[in-house]
Amino acid sequence: MYVCMCNPFTDKDVKNALENPDVRNTPAQIYKCCSGGQSPNCGTCVNMVKCMIVDHQATSGLQKLIEDLPELTEAELIAAE
Repeated sequence: MYVCMCNPFTDKDVKNALENPDVRNTPAQIYKCCSGGQSPNCGTCVNMVKCMIVDHQATSGLQKLIEDLPELTEAELIAAE
């Protein structure tokens, strides 16, 4: 799906930029990465980019929490049932 029509880029472009460790997860940096360094024209897409950043950060944060959870022993698993 196209996120920006002025400097055409898609949601896949934004997702790739969000996964790139060299790109800061700010709307301006994501936009520049996806648009080839251009600035927004009408700005309609900026809210979509912001929402995608928030979703990505929420998903990444949840994944990090899951990864940091300690492994449960068999006894703890049985007790939890």
